[in-house]
Amino acid sequence: MLNLLIIEDQPAVREVVAEIAGELSEEVRVAQVGSLEEARAVLVSEEWNGLITDMSLGDGNALELIASLKEEGVKMPPTILMSGFLTSARMAQALQLGIEHVLAKPFAPDVLLDCLEKMLSRDDEHTPAADKPKRQKRTSDRLLPEMFEMDRRLGLVYRMFDEIPAQHDVSSVCASALNLAVEVVHAKGGYLAFFERRHHKLVMVSSQGMGEVAPSCTLDETSFQPLVAGDEELIQSFPDAPGICWPGVEEPHHVAIPVRLQGVSMGVLCLLDPASSEPLKSETRQMLGLLVKELDTLLDNRAVHAALADNMRETLIALVRSLEARDRYTRDHSGRVGSLSAVLAEDMGLDQDRVDLIRTGGLLHDIGKCGIPDAVLLKPDRYTENEFAIMKAHPAIGDNILKNMDTMIRERLMLRHHHERFDGLGYPDQLAGEDIPLEARIVCVADAIDAMTTHRVYRMARPLSFCVEQLKAGSGTQFDPEVVKVALAAIERGAVSTQADEQQNIEGVMPLSALISVKTEVRNYG
Repeated sequence: MLNLLIIEDQPAVREVVAEIAGELSEEVRVAQVGSLEEARAVLVSEEWNGLITDMSLGDGNALELIASLKEEGVKMPPTILMSGFLTSARMAQALQLGIEHVLAKPFAPDVLLDCLEKMLSRDDEHTPAADKPKRQKRTSDRLLPEMFEMDRRLGLVYRMFDEIPAQHDVSSVCASALNLAVEVVHAKGGYLAFFERRHHKLVMVSSQGMGEVAPSCTLDETSFQPLVAGDEELIQSFPDAPGICWPGVEEPHHVAIPVRLQGVSMGVLCLLDPASSEPLKSETRQMLGLLVKELDTLLDNRAVHAALADNMRETLIALVRSLEARDRYTRDHSGRVGSLSAVLAEDMGLDQDRVDLIRTGGLLHDIGKCGIPDAVLLKPDRYTENEFAIMKAHPAIGDNILKNMDTMIRERLMLRHHHERFDGLGYPDQLAGEDIPLEARIVCVADAIDAMTTHRVYRMARPLSFCVEQLKAGSGTQFDPEVVKVALAAIERGAVSTQADEQQNIEGVMPLSALISVKTEVRNYG
């Protein structure tokens, strides 16, 4: 008797696969489980001659289970792996695990039977392959492909409501939605473009399989005016009745649907060369409609979210500026720190998203000072030890101000940690080295440079030459050496703007040319 185990979380698919496997021989006993947890238990406790498993189940990935069991020393039977979403990485993993039979869904029942015969040939010596009866036409010949297609659609719906909402920005949402739409119709590629009404053109925000094309085109250069106008819900072009999907793209067979925001057409989703040359079936149209509706909701939510985040950010920046306006010596300090932080971030090769983030962090880094008593904050002299202890609370206060703003999680790290030292002797958490977020290490250096070059009631501004000495002296102790290296290069090429540069001719502010030399000393500036 040959023991065969089937692992599949869709009961209907599991039953049909079991029926097909049962046709192989009366000497085959077929067992079924619907989860990896159940599979682990039976694979450990019993010996099996063969295993048929879906790759992705509700409680995990079958390849991970097989790898885990092999590491534990469990003898794994010859395996057939089924999957509707095979990637090259997963295929390589399957081969590495010794899985010789990988079936991409959908597949015909006879393909499964052929694999079973090959897989079990070493154990099934009762009947030579040539003597086995011819297979008769069976219900499963029709049912299995239909069930695979249903399974595929369920998987796409699951990803629609799980994978796309997990994306955090508009471009990622659009790319994920396009990827799913391509899979819905088995297209070779496609694009998602927004309609810019002012210039009457389509601007591509995501594309796949199109090669080098223009990033935008006028709406009149395509066949999609009826979609944007709201006159059509779908345009499908065929070789015998071609339309223009994008300038320079020769693809006579394509499908396009409108993308809407709050019911108003705002763009086009176009899919190139779908697998079927027939008009789209109603269920496929429903799937695309569901996808576009979900995209509408997500884009609307992110637009509102982004607007709220921008308003919140502007409100906080206004608060910082109002705080600084009370002290002529620190006026515009945060603006300069934000600008210099962005310069250093760019010079360190960070992407534009992080550069903008660091600019905002620099602008807001001192917002916690709104919680410091005026008697300390506006004191026209050096702080006493007790007063400095009070002032040292401002990073934690700033962090506390932003703690309930889920759109500013990364900015919080800069507010809290811009007074940490590279050697771990800073505050408030005594973080050291790379445990301090890079963004905070950048703001720390920018803050120190501006503090040194800003006039105070108890001292004159230091020249940039003094900053160079201090940065070199504090490299590796107070400051991150890599950030210092970039800051020194920025100073050398004249990219660092100081308070004196901005206010050279304002009455009451002393020009740098009038400054006397000062003795070099390593200090905590801020």
